[in-house]
Amino acid sequence: MVWLEKGNMKRLEIIRVEATGPQEMMKIIGLCLEINVPRSARLTVYTDSFNNELSIHIQWSARSASQAGKSWVGCELCRTVSDYGQVTHTTWLKEV
Repeated sequence: MVWLEKGNMKRLEIIRVEATGPQEMMKIIGLCLEINVPRSARLTVYTDSFNNELSIHIQWSARSASQAGKSWVGCELCRTVSDYGQVTHTTWLKEV
């Protein structure tokens, strides 16, 4: 992963989903394609088809630690995909 903008902070939200099956996994990928992500963020989906798991990454630049929490985009995505499997949502910070 490449971190840019020296002197700022970067925030990475990781939403991990253990889908209940392959069809649910495909539904989650479709939902990720439909979500309206702000220009200041980048959404990437990683899949493990063998285990029906997804790791959804939302990368943000944060101007201060006060912006370090979970975003409305991440929280809404968690609520949406929770019907299709077990969800965990974590946030990571890196000062650059």
